[in-house]
Amino acid sequence: MLSILVALIAGALAWSVLEYALHRFAGHVARGRNHFSREHLRHHGTPDYFSPLWQKLLSAAVAVPIAGLAWGALAGAAAGVAFALAFAAAYFAYEWLHMRLHTHPPRSAYGRWARRHHFHHHFGDPELNHGVTSPMWDIIFETHAPVTHVAVPRKRAMRWLIDAEGELQGAHAGEYSLTDRRLARG
Repeated sequence: MLSILVALIAGALAWSVLEYALHRFAGHVARGRNHFSREHLRHHGTPDYFSPLWQKLLSAAVAVPIAGLAWGALAGAAAGVAFALAFAAAYFAYEWLHMRLHTHPPRSAYGRWARRHHFHHHFGDPELNHGVTSPMWDIIFETHAPVTHVAVPRKRAMRWLIDAEGELQGAHAGEYSLTDRRLARG
């Protein structure tokens, strides 16, 4: 039973480090030289764009069995399945959370933090804050920037951030501002 628990924790951690590495290296350092990077840079240019679901499912269909088989070779079949399930659950939780950050207002302290952290990456400095769900790897690899305020270009503001007149919702005034400046593509 301990090996199953270790496999579950390891699967979630494995996704978390892969989330950081994919985002930073395959998404940004690659500068459009692979499909993931082109899709990611498109998301930066149009923050409400997300890769089609079929691409995400195809990626998961390849990565999850490989991850499970690798862990299973080390710790046995049951642990391999547990690792793969935790890896997949963490991946789909990330996808859900990432989309929600862009499409819905925060409802908790974590939600407020995650949005500031992630939107600083989008609108402040794309070389920082690569971890969407956690700052752990950003802290470890020294790419973390604590964020209390984010200036968002008016033309790229998330729908939940602005009111019917295109102005900042009052509830978000302490953490966000709207700007007319153009950003370099990250």
